[in-house]
Amino acid sequence: MRSGQSLHKSAVSVVIPCHNHAQFLAQAIESVLAQSYSNFEIIVVDDGSTDHTEEVATCYSSVRYVYQENAGLSSARNAGLQQSRGEFLVFLDADDRLLPHALETGLSCIQQHPECAFVSGYCRVIDSNGAILPSPKQFCIEREHYLKLLRGGSYIWCPATVFYQRQIFDFVHGFNVALSPAADYDLYLRIARDFPVYSHNHIIAEYRQHSFNMSRDVSVMERAALAAHSAQWDFVKGNSSYREAYDAGTQFWQNDYPFQQMVARIREIIREQLPFEATIAVATGGSEELLRLDGRIAWHFPETEQGNRGDLFAQAAEDSVSTPAWIEAGMTYEFSLYGGLEFSKRLARILVRGVPEPLSIKHAESTPQELAREDGVVLTAIPNPVYAGEEPGVTNITWSTGDGSEGQVYVSSGGSYAGRDPANSDEALRLLESTRARGAQYLVMPAKSFWWLDDYKEFRDHVEARYPAIMQDESTCIIFHLRESSQ
Repeated sequence: MRSGQSLHKSAVSVVIPCHNHAQFLAQAIESVLAQSYSNFEIIVVDDGSTDHTEEVATCYSSVRYVYQENAGLSSARNAGLQQSRGEFLVFLDADDRLLPHALETGLSCIQQHPECAFVSGYCRVIDSNGAILPSPKQFCIEREHYLKLLRGGSYIWCPATVFYQRQIFDFVHGFNVALSPAADYDLYLRIARDFPVYSHNHIIAEYRQHSFNMSRDVSVMERAALAAHSAQWDFVKGNSSYREAYDAGTQFWQNDYPFQQMVARIREIIREQLPFEATIAVATGGSEELLRLDGRIAWHFPETEQGNRGDLFAQAAEDSVSTPAWIEAGMTYEFSLYGGLEFSKRLARILVRGVPEPLSIKHAESTPQELAREDGVVLTAIPNPVYAGEEPGVTNITWSTGDGSEGQVYVSSGGSYAGRDPANSDEALRLLESTRARGAQYLVMPAKSFWWLDDYKEFRDHVEARYPAIMQDESTCIIFHLRESSQ
């Protein structure tokens, strides 16, 4: 609500709970003040903060500031709900931000679907400084929203992407304070189980990942999510399709969710500690997600030894061919041109990086291009880096062997996983030294691969004696520097 306005029909209440997030709170408030839809009110609920939350909130005349003794996120959201007067509600965490069209999009969508208790959209992921991070593709759910939620891994990534009709809270009575930090997931389940909801594909919020996120405590989040999930059992047990989804959800929260959080933490560590141009071997166990390292060159370890060229992209003496739309943000793709007898000689090589936002192309470190050489060999990619936001991106590969002979262009985005673990320490060591000889600068051992260090004792002794560990976290990963000596 702009200062001096009164609420009227179609007003939106934006509730911002805050506990010691004063450093982000002003950005959250200003993201609401910047909305294209102007009929809103802002309620900041200070959940017993010991920082300068009150000072930040009270700087804005249009903000209603509410203080309570520390009682948790769910209690703060419920307090904001009780104080609110709008016909619609949005719950914006103090460390997140709305995009300028968020309220207008939510209102328009719910007016088109007035039967729905809430509508939800997409978010993008940002770091503590507000820079956009690569993230997995988000999916627009067209039907059976309850089943999708029951399967775990809520399709709703960020609470601020949900636009509620106020009247739904007459039935569901707010957030369950016993289930923080998964009370939002519990609320989605309780609503979608009994009422229609709708999902659209507009990006309307920014979800911030930083060192103080509640979701970083994986064990606490896992227990809360499983409790919210288990609360659905009495409803689902008599329906076979619900039971199947319920079992899949249990599997997700017990196994997949901890893995996803480990991957997110590994990316954060690598973003902070390893150079952008680093080449990294990762003990992936076959997981492609562990290769998505914000544009750094990442290889499976171990990878297949039957040639490391990747997949054949095109074949001709010279040509210009657009890639399909498969370049993803956070990934690096190696294009190599081969020629000569039986295409045995690599003539040129370029790296193509996918980036998550158009602006990052302008600021990204330039990627070297193989321009025309004296021998006439050409290999270029335009554009490079490649914008790959919500959808994968495309680039155009141009090449020439320089002498009119046939050439082959291969593309690789991490090599091919070997499909098995080493048979013993000797094989593990041989594979490591082969990977190092190809140019790997770092070895990342994710927590899920720590068993290597127990089962391959000679491998462990060799690596620890020869290469320094620049990062060691028993819940996340160990990173060895393969270009420096422990001596």
